[in-house]
Amino acid sequence: MSPRKKNVTAKDIARACGLSQATVSYVMNNKEGKKISEATRRLVLQTARELNYIPNSTARSMRTNRSMSIGVVTGWNNLSMGFSLVLRGVKEYLDAAGYSITLLHDDVNAKNDHEYVRYYRSARIDGLLFLFYEMEPETMALLQRERIPFFLVDESGVWHTADQSHTLLEDGIRQAVSLCRERGFRRLKFFSLQRGDSLFSKKWNLFSRAIQEEFPQAELQRLVFPAHGKKNESLREEFYQALCQDPPDAAISSNPRTGWLVQGAILRREFSLPPSVRHICLAASGIFELVYPTITCLDMPLEEMGKYAARQIVRGLSGLPVEEHTFACTLKEGHSTQ
Repeated sequence: MSPRKKNVTAKDIARACGLSQATVSYVMNNKEGKKISEATRRLVLQTARELNYIPNSTARSMRTNRSMSIGVVTGWNNLSMGFSLVLRGVKEYLDAAGYSITLLHDDVNAKNDHEYVRYYRSARIDGLLFLFYEMEPETMALLQRERIPFFLVDESGVWHTADQSHTLLEDGIRQAVSLCRERGFRRLKFFSLQRGDSLFSKKWNLFSRAIQEEFPQAELQRLVFPAHGKKNESLREEFYQALCQDPPDAAISSNPRTGWLVQGAILRREFSLPPSVRHICLAASGIFELVYPTITCLDMPLEEMGKYAARQIVRGLSGLPVEEHTFACTLKEGHSTQ
């Protein structure tokens, strides 16, 4: 058996670049506050790629007294294109910063015995990123009580505190309410899937409040469908029956999975353009632009939001303040509301 190939070190990169090992270390460790030109940074990173440099995470962990891993906790609706875009942004930044990702599961009915809390207590992760996660106030309080560094990334924006007084999601939802008012979609049904015991839904809370404030003439009803153990075909049938029994002017769905099921039920009931039942999905998913009929949905820079969240948690672990940044959300109209 041939001997293992010797790993490339920062010293090898420094020699190839004609730079000091300290400069290479600053770049590879993404050190803040060091005056490194962009040209030098690009040279170091390009040389590292060409030499197939792989950071020694064990040595770095011992040196920094960190695990060099960030836990990623996903919401249950994690199969959408939107989730993939956020995760791509997170991974791109953490890879460059020398951090790995630990994918964690969450039991929605757990009280305090969450897997991510156990991982943090045992020093297996340095912090948490929650992606498309329906975070209730009790969970936020638990994280703050345990002093776990975290950021939440979803269609509301990027957050690390309970202060979500105005969100990206609110902007998009109010645009959706304005569309309903302008087009005369007065009878509205909001479709929700229930997972676990909780009925909490941030989107329902925001949408119903916006309706009360901006379109009080509307008749809004929330339909909740228990989803545990049910296949999509079964849920789509329940949606179809609900639409047939009392057709609304417009159906409102809250995430990509619910959106697909609602759209399928609408098309089964009547395949026509314009549809007799309009549909707005309060989620950011580029896949809705690729189907026919296209579905009215939210649009926001999810990959950029993922990179931003990853950068902020790494900065926070180094004792640096959060950088302020503003993102935009718009309602992108498709065939489903025309």
